Order: sequence, then C-alpha cells, then structure tokens
Amino acid sequence: MVNKIKKKIQKGPKAVYAVPIVMAVTALYGPRRVGKDFRHLLEGANEIRSALQCHLGQPIILADRPLSVSEYLSWGFKSRPARLAEMFSNSGILPMGHAVDNDLEGAPQLCILPMTALVQEREINHFSERLSEDFDEVGRVAFQNAIYPALGLIPGYDLLLYAPPCPAQGLNYAIESLNASLREAFEQAAVPFPGPFLTIPEVALASIPLKEPCTK
Repeated sequence: MVNKIKKKIQKGPKAVYAVPIVMAVTALYGPRRVGKDFRHLLEGANEIRSALQCHLGQPIILADRPLSVSEYLSWGFKSRPARLAEMFSNSGILPMGHAVDNDLEGAPQLCILPMTALVQEREINHFSERLSEDFDEVGRVAFQNAIYPALGLIPGYDLLLYAPPCPAQGLNYAIESLNASLREAFEQAAVPFPGPFLTIPEVALASIPLKEPCTK
C-alpha cells in the first residue's frame, strides 16, 4: 500500500498541489441594503469559474453555490482539497447540494464561496503571492458580469461585496476586509450599519492545509 501511494504522488516541478481557497461574500439588495438568502445554485457557474481562473492564473474547481459559515465549517471536505481534485477536476464544478432553510432574511448574510486551485509545484510560490490580490479592472468586470445574474443582483441597484480569493486558512482576514467594505456601503447609502460579521475561532480553521499534493 505504501508503494502504491508513493507511485501516485508525483515529485519535482510537475507535481500538482491542490490549494484550498475561499472568498467571503455578501449580497445587498436594493437601496436599503437588505440581506437575502443567496445560497442557491449558481446558474452560469462555469462562467464564474472562468473569470476566477483568469484572475488566479490557474485552473480551479468551484463550488456550485455559496455556503453559510455554519455549512462551511461543518463541511468535512474543506480540509481535503486533494480528494476534491481527484473527484471533480474533470468537471471543474463542486456540487454542494441544496441549502437548508434560512431564517435570517433582512440582515446582511456572510457566505463563503469555496474553491480549489490546481497548481504545479514550480508555480506554487508565485501563485501564493497572487492570492488576496484585488481583481484588476478587466477581471473585476468579468467576475461581476458572471456572478451578478447568478445571484439575482441588478447592477447599479443591488450590491455584491467580496474579499478577493485567499487561502482558506486566512478566512478571518477576508471577513475583516469584507467588514470594512460593508461599513462603507451602509455609510454611503445613509442606512444604519447593522454591525460587522463575526470572525471564526481559529481552531475551526486549523485543520485546513495550505496545500496538498494530488494525483489529478
């Protein structure tokens, strides 16, 4: 069994690593910046994936819907990116199933959009440096053009706030960045700020690897 495992894992510059990544997002609807449950399946998920791949410069596997924080933390595969790569690299889309009922209508909702990047070892350092970088103007337009209709958002009326893709271990940094954008959006709309999203206990993220060798 040990010899079989060794044969399956490539070594050297052509070895491929599965890198778990997340985006922290919230959708605000209308001038009152109302929150709705937007955790439905993403129509046009491949277009969203394509825009994210252009930004990241690497192939990715994208979840087919955003997850609530509780869904993400209870999702066992968040700590098994190599297994996700083995199962879903051909399709590029990770099926998450339907969301459970949500009783938080009216308040802004924090959701997590998980993805797994497939990166060759020789590119891993450069790729790591690109994570958490903002979209350039072209990339931002492409991403928003793909995801706005998927979430039922009307450009110029509704608003999607998000932190750039970052390592899953750094989810709290993404949440803090999103909170700054959230506060600014409510101040600009002259609507009372409902308060920031809570960060996550670090122990809940400790099991997520920065990367895993995979046999894609």
